[in-house]
Amino acid sequence: MNGEEIPNYWFGNCFGCSRKNTRGLNLRFWLKDGGCYTRCTIPDYLCGIDGVVHGGIITLLLEEVAQWTIISHFGKFGMTREISARYLKPVPTNTEILVEAQISNQSEKNILFCSTVHNSEGILLTESESNWMFASPGAISRATAVDESMLREFLAKYSQK
Repeated sequence: MNGEEIPNYWFGNCFGCSRKNTRGLNLRFWLKDGGCYTRCTIPDYLCGIDGVVHGGIITLLLEEVAQWTIISHFGKFGMTREISARYLKPVPTNTEILVEAQISNQSEKNILFCSTVHNSEGILLTESESNWMFASPGAISRATAVDESMLREFLAKYSQK
């Protein structure tokens, strides 16, 4: 799984991926066929119970890899319609994990993902299915505090050649 790193041009304060959010995770992403992945270590202060990553943080990771798959493969934004996660085993803090998203189906307006979290030994810890809709920069701008022109400029850096 030695994919090309996806350049991160995001200018905002996203907790998951922003380079300028000093309290965030500063995630990095790599391409793979039909998806992308990240490797990360979640610190203790993001636990649910001592030593175990909070379930909300796990879901954030699953959404981040899906969103970066949409950005990197399609040059578009996505908005989560629905996500379900099955927590199979505890995800330990302070231990490297692999989080992957794989496109399972897509149409003109929607995209479905199967996503997973594995530990460094390859043991499946969490699996997820999510349903996303492609979203225009205008729709994202109306739902957020981000200027539409900035969103268009960001996506232009990922446009398919």
